[in-house]
Amino acid sequence: MRTKPAGAPTWMVTFADLMALLLTMFVMLLSFAEMDVQKFKQIAGNMRESFGLQYIQRLAGVVEIAGSPMGEYATQQVPKAVIELTPEDVLGEGPAKDEQQVEEPAIEESVADSFKKAIAEEISNALANVEEVENGVVIRFPAKIAFPSGGERLTPEFIGALTKMVDVLENTDGDITVAGHTDDRPISTERFRSNWDLSAARANSVIHFLLENTNIDAGRLGAIGYADSRPLALNDTEDNRAGNRRVEIIITKPPPSQPEP
Repeated sequence: MRTKPAGAPTWMVTFADLMALLLTMFVMLLSFAEMDVQKFKQIAGNMRESFGLQYIQRLAGVVEIAGSPMGEYATQQVPKAVIELTPEDVLGEGPAKDEQQVEEPAIEESVADSFKKAIAEEISNALANVEEVENGVVIRFPAKIAFPSGGERLTPEFIGALTKMVDVLENTDGDITVAGHTDDRPISTERFRSNWDLSAARANSVIHFLLENTNIDAGRLGAIGYADSRPLALNDTEDNRAGNRRVEIIITKPPPSQPEP
């Protein structure tokens, strides 16, 4: 009778090798379930240096290992062209670099818009008006809210509006001129000989408020009275006369700086 050779059967060698390979594969899959960014970059760099090629790994499906989802990746070989990848590109997180939107710089607010925002309530109630002109900005207040009839003292409503404008005025470049205007009805009192005196006194009252309540350089300020010489409309109706009685704060743009010779 033929005796069996001692030891394990020869097929056990092949079986043991297969089990070792399967164990290695599962260990590798488990390691991919928790990817480290630094290790990924290091491995990707080593592969590029070793093979002279760059591999793009794209998400091909999702499997679940140990209760956690992970990507099952297909490898596509791209010759010659070298493409820099990040872990976010591989895992499909975030937009590509060329698809990222570049934030546009904010548009600077104009001087006129700043004044409109400061006295928005007065503008909405038709108690003020802001007009952007070629060489600056004109803020216009009707006399009915700015001064008492025939007087030059500032009303509480007008003081409140001027207070709202202080910050904008202090941060605005250029000269500030206050102009007083009246209608064509003559005036003659112990205090004011004519509309010229009245309009100039009203403009000076605004100047004194700015000097006492702001840090504006006095060299930037100026006052002028126009009486009824510059009406906005014909003085033929009561509404037109009311519109002509006004005070204007005019901000003139500073001249452009001249280059040094």
